[in-house]
Amino acid sequence: MKSRISFLGALTLCQHLNKFAIATILAGVGLLAVAWPAEAEIVYTHVNITITGNASYNLDLNPDGVTDFTITSVVGCDEPNNCMDGCGVYGYVSEAPSSGNAALIGPLSEGDEIGPDQVFTAAATTLEGFSIGSNRKGSPCTVHYFGPWHVRLKGKRYLGLSFQLNGETYYGWVQLNLGEGSAKLHGYAYESTPGMPINAGQTK
Repeated sequence: MKSRISFLGALTLCQHLNKFAIATILAGVGLLAVAWPAEAEIVYTHVNITITGNASYNLDLNPDGVTDFTITSVVGCDEPNNCMDGCGVYGYVSEAPSSGNAALIGPLSEGDEIGPDQVFTAAATTLEGFSIGSNRKGSPCTVHYFGPWHVRLKGKRYLGLSFQLNGETYYGWVQLNLGEGSAKLHGYAYESTPGMPINAGQTK
């Protein structure tokens, strides 16, 4: 009889231990579920927008109704009389981050990384510009190009982006084509997980 009671006691103890082990495992699974971040997702927006003349485009990456970057096109004339014969014309395209945001100027090629390891600038920057002028009256007009985007680069070109949302940093890109005071936007994207890098041109 005594041995039977001991056996039942041991069986009950094992059952309690098994219940405790299962509860511990379930709690551990719950902790793991909390510890892992939400699955990363790239939010891509296709656009076909031309900015020309004296105009600006307010880029809202999220979109949350707040402008993250402003891309501006400017074309003008230093002196009206000069512009009559084609000289004295100038133009440029610039980008300006909103407060707290910054840009990785580049230009970047498809696949270049955009993330915390890169150096961004929070200042408004002229990407590409031109001016047409002459040294003396009657001489041919000469064209001068300037800006970091005036480079020979094959393929698509991208501007890297860093923006703030609820105190956290997110990374994205915008695809641009520039030419003599005008800009074309072909699409933009951002990584929905804060702090997560994204590659230029990456859509998924």
